[in-house]
Amino acid sequence: MSEHLARLVPLRFPFAKVVALVVLVALFGFSLLPLRASLHVDTSYDGRYRGHPAFDKVLADIPFVYQESLEKLRKSLGLKTPEKINIVVIFSDHLTHNGVRLRGKRRSVRGSTGKIIHYIYLDLEFLMNGQATLLEEMAHELTHAVMAEQMGLERYDRLPMWIKEGTAVHAADQGLARIKALLKRGYNLARLGNEDEGDDGNPISLEKYVENYLKIQFLLKTYGQSALHTFISAIMRSGQVDHELAASFNGLNEETLNHYCRDFIARQLTANARPVQAQEHLAHGIRFFEAGEFLSARLALTEALDAGLVDRDFQKAAYLLAECFIQERNPEIAFTILQRVRPNPADIPMDRYAFLQAYTQYAMGMTTASYEGFRNALNISTTPAVKEGALYYIIRILLEIGKRPEADRVLGYFQQQFPQSGYIPLARQAFANLP
Repeated sequence: MSEHLARLVPLRFPFAKVVALVVLVALFGFSLLPLRASLHVDTSYDGRYRGHPAFDKVLADIPFVYQESLEKLRKSLGLKTPEKINIVVIFSDHLTHNGVRLRGKRRSVRGSTGKIIHYIYLDLEFLMNGQATLLEEMAHELTHAVMAEQMGLERYDRLPMWIKEGTAVHAADQGLARIKALLKRGYNLARLGNEDEGDDGNPISLEKYVENYLKIQFLLKTYGQSALHTFISAIMRSGQVDHELAASFNGLNEETLNHYCRDFIARQLTANARPVQAQEHLAHGIRFFEAGEFLSARLALTEALDAGLVDRDFQKAAYLLAECFIQERNPEIAFTILQRVRPNPADIPMDRYAFLQAYTQYAMGMTTASYEGFRNALNISTTPAVKEGALYYIIRILLEIGKRPEADRVLGYFQQQFPQSGYIPLARQAFANLP
C-alpha cells in the first residue's frame, strides 16, 4: 500500500451511527449511468409505513436501484435507456388491479405537453415484509416503461402479453421465484397455454406469468442472447411480431413458437419439481450468481444450505448467499450470514470477503471495525474494484468522524490511482454534503 495510505490512523472509539448505504458500483459490476432520465418520487405518501426506518431506507435506495434496474435491462434485454423518460414512483399500502393484489404496477399516460409520464406504483407491504425486493420490482416495472417509451404507448399496448410480461419477469430475475411459487401452490399443465389473458390484457394468474417468462427463456436457450436482443430491438422499431420472429429466429412464427413452448414449459416445470440434492442446488446457485441473477441465486443457495452441504461447500454457499443479500440491499442479513463463514482462500477471494465483512459492519454501525476491515481489504487486494470500494468507504468514515484533512488526502490518492472510478463522483458528493 502507498506510504500515504499507510498513515491512515486507526479509529480508537466507537461510532454507532447507522449510515445510509450507496450502491456498490465497481465491486459488483454496476456502472453509474448518467441521469439522462427524470426520476421523481411522490412524497405525499402518508400510509402506515411513513416514518418507518425501512421505508426511509427504500427512499434512500431508490435513485441507486433505479440506475441498477436500467443496467439490468441493458444486460438482459439489450434495452437502451431513452434519452428522455419521465418516471414517477408512487407508494401504496394495498395495491390492487381488478380486485387482485399486486406487488407493483406501471401506468403510462401522455401529459398535456405530449410527453409520456410513466407512473410506477409499489405496494410497500411486500417490500417491508421481505416478499419482494425494491430492485426486482423496479426492474420489472421499468421494463414496461422503457419499452413503452421507445415504441409509443399504442404500439406497446398491442404487443402480445408473452413479450410484455415475459421480458419484464426475465429482466427482473423473477422467473425462478415464480416457478417455485407455482409449484408450491400446484398447477394444471392443461391450463398452461390455454388460459385467457383477461379482458384488459393484464395477466390474471401465476400460470400466465410463468408461461410468458418461459417463452422468453425458450428463445434465449434455443437461439442465444444475441438473437433475443436483436429480436427485442427490432420489435422496438417496428412492432411487427410475426415479421421480427421470422427474421430473428430462422423463420419462426408464433404458432410454431407456441407448439414448441408447450413442451418446453412442461419440461421446465417437471425439472424444477423433482427432488434435487444439495450439490445440484449449489451448482445452480453458482451459475445464477455468475450470470448476475442474484434473486435466483439466493433461492438456489438457500435450498443448498437447507439440504445439507459438506463444510467446504457450506462455507462457499454461505459466502455467496451473503453477497446476494448485499445485492438486494439487505446488509443486516448478510452480516449475520458472514459470521458463520470461515473463508478458505482456495474457494473464497479473501480481499472480497474482507470488503464484504467491513461493508456489513459499516451498515450495522460498527464503524471502528469496518474502518479496520476496509484498510485490510485495501492492503491485501490486487483487484481494482475492491480497492476502489475500500477507498471510498474509508473516505466516508473519515468525513463522518470529522477528519476532513485525512479524507482529503485519501481522495487525492484515490483520484491519482483510479481516475476513472465510478466511486470518485460519490466521494466528491460526500464532501459536498458536509455542513
